[in-house]
Amino acid sequence: MRPFENEELTIHERVVDLLSRLSTKEKVGQVNQHLYGWEVYRKTSTGDIELTEKFKEHVKWGGGIGALYGLFRADPWSNVTEENGIPLEDSRQVVSLVQRYIKEHTHLGIPALIVEECPHGHQALDSISYPTNIGRGAMFNPELIEKMSRKMSEELSAKGVHLALVSTLDLVRDPRWGRTEECFGEDPYLAAEYTRRVVRGFQGDLIKTGEDFTKKTTKQLEKSDSRIGVVLKHLIAQGDALGGHNSGDVSIGERELFDIYDPIMKSTVNAVGVMAAYNDIDGIPCHANADLLTKQLRDTLNFQGIVMADGGAIDRLQNAMQDKSLNAKQALEAGVNLSLWDHSYLAIEEGIENQSIEMETLDRSVYKVLSIKFLLGLFDKTKESIEIDWDVSKKDWQQTNLEAAKETLTLLKNDHNILPLQKPKTIAVIGPNANSLYNQLGDYTSPQAGEYATTIFEGIRNRFKSSKIVYTKGCAVRSSEIEIEQIRKACENSEVIILALGGSSARNFGTDFLANGAVNTPEENMDSGENIDVSDLSLGGNQLEILKIAHEYKKPIITIIIQGRPHSIERVVSLSDAVLIGWYPGQRGGEAIASLLAGDYSPSGKLNVSIPRSSGQLPVYYNQKRSGKKEDYFDMTGKPLYSFGEGLNYSKIKYSNLKVEKSRYSVQSLKAGEKIEMSLTISNHGEYDQKESVLCFIAKLNTPLLSRKKELKRIRKVTINKNQKITLEMELDYADLLQLDQHYKPKIFPCDIQIQIGSESSMIHLT
Repeated sequence: MRPFENEELTIHERVVDLLSRLSTKEKVGQVNQHLYGWEVYRKTSTGDIELTEKFKEHVKWGGGIGALYGLFRADPWSNVTEENGIPLEDSRQVVSLVQRYIKEHTHLGIPALIVEECPHGHQALDSISYPTNIGRGAMFNPELIEKMSRKMSEELSAKGVHLALVSTLDLVRDPRWGRTEECFGEDPYLAAEYTRRVVRGFQGDLIKTGEDFTKKTTKQLEKSDSRIGVVLKHLIAQGDALGGHNSGDVSIGERELFDIYDPIMKSTVNAVGVMAAYNDIDGIPCHANADLLTKQLRDTLNFQGIVMADGGAIDRLQNAMQDKSLNAKQALEAGVNLSLWDHSYLAIEEGIENQSIEMETLDRSVYKVLSIKFLLGLFDKTKESIEIDWDVSKKDWQQTNLEAAKETLTLLKNDHNILPLQKPKTIAVIGPNANSLYNQLGDYTSPQAGEYATTIFEGIRNRFKSSKIVYTKGCAVRSSEIEIEQIRKACENSEVIILALGGSSARNFGTDFLANGAVNTPEENMDSGENIDVSDLSLGGNQLEILKIAHEYKKPIITIIIQGRPHSIERVVSLSDAVLIGWYPGQRGGEAIASLLAGDYSPSGKLNVSIPRSSGQLPVYYNQKRSGKKEDYFDMTGKPLYSFGEGLNYSKIKYSNLKVEKSRYSVQSLKAGEKIEMSLTISNHGEYDQKESVLCFIAKLNTPLLSRKKELKRIRKVTINKNQKITLEMELDYADLLQLDQHYKPKIFPCDIQIQIGSESSMIHLT
């Protein structure tokens, strides 16, 4: 037995031994993730799966493979469908086929990491499609995020996947950005708390804070067969690009990084991996930013996992440098351990030979990749397959999916308590998003089929069985067509009008894509998603015209907005009796929306992103600095239409009796690790049991440096039954009060701290 095969040795000892046995070619192979996974297999005429020559040649080239991306990916970019893709029940057997070939055709037989996209569920055939991040942020429910992540991990691990790529680190700083739907919202605390829960849901306690996992044996790790590693993306500040342009310039300083992105970076420390972002920060590309990826992430925060490149991003360094081996040198030295589809890391051996890249630099990345392979059990003796009842498991996962879809829905207007609906005899359902499943699923979605996928129209038809439902599309999301006659007929013959408007990230087969999978030339009615940035946040096409026509009939109008970004909807609000933000609610979205309209439950979503009146107001995120600027414009108010944290329900929730343990603290007495304890009473005087998102904000007043108007510091999701009263306890600590001083050192200044929870507030004075 060779030392790296000895499970009694620590991971570090095994990696050092294995690394010493690798040739330069094999080391380069381990830091490469060059192939598109759907190119490594094909279906035969009998339906069997066989490996392609392209895959075999690449294995030969690198003496193995570091990681294989997208083996199961199915979507318009990969052009994988039910006909040519990998069936659910064959997933693990195909992984075994890949790993067996690598083992038998390389001299050390190092397994490949199987890496899959999981933006809102696994992007593969017959997989669960959950609400996108922008909707899940509106849940303000960390426990449910962890539960969903655990369900995704169960699904992926059963298929033989090792790493899930999950967006958690981006913020909505400019909603014109097409990838807004991948963000949990505009707030760093929310994103950081959700990120920690995503890591725990996928990985359990695989990597523990303060412990070096490489000093343990694989037997000493706390791991489960249903847990896999997660790679968090994107590091960092991608949503802060100027003008909302995808991959654009980010001009922020050290103070903004500390206030907004430091909490998010800290939340990554126990993850198996992070993915670097396409953007630069003050002129330095993230993939070449050693201060970000090594000094801050590794040295300061003690991050132990791998840093993965984003798709083709290292090749983009050629904007400043034309030699691919020098691109590789720049990225390796910055701390990028594993490539993704680029050609620059294919040139590493050339850089070693001409001495532009030092072997020690390459070894550092190889060490990281191999450590993660041992951590995730790739060298352990495991069964060829794991028994799973897919039907039973999918039923369980879909129950969580429905639970999440319900909690994302955010009610902003409900005049005269028109909702819930009181069994109308006839309902008109109109709009481009009323009966289009893919419009409610978001970008990066696999082909959908099965009993659980329900559109809004289908959900209403199934729930309101005693009502006559009249449906017409009315218009498309963006094109100029409009079905005026059909719209009028539907409105005339109904008691209630339900409009399903908004945007769409739905891709089509045959769309023109870039090499990294982003859309190059979007279809006319795809107005959101990666590389689909807009200058105007107004609803597209003739959607407002539908609303104007409906308004002429003076009947109750309920408008549902399906969207991946906040649109400017001031006109929509003024002409509608009720407005419900549905975000992209996933497969179960139609069912969840219909159930809410019927009053089966009370909505609990709250805005995780402020809604502007106009694109010209941007930015409108709530936690801007208290700069003393003039808020209003000459021609418009500076206030958003709806602010972060707003949301209605069917019940009557009251906050009262906020108590803070001490009213005065001194800088000397409040030390790291100490808590400020709070309690308050929340009562439900309505007719519904209510899930309530409790948001705790602070504002630092009278400080010598500019502070933010308000900062979210704690969130709790609680259930308060009708006629019930609960006492809720929360805590703040030392870190919540820190600011950077004039020398960019974190400290607590003497100031007043205003604490706000719901309608209640209290003041603490730091002397």
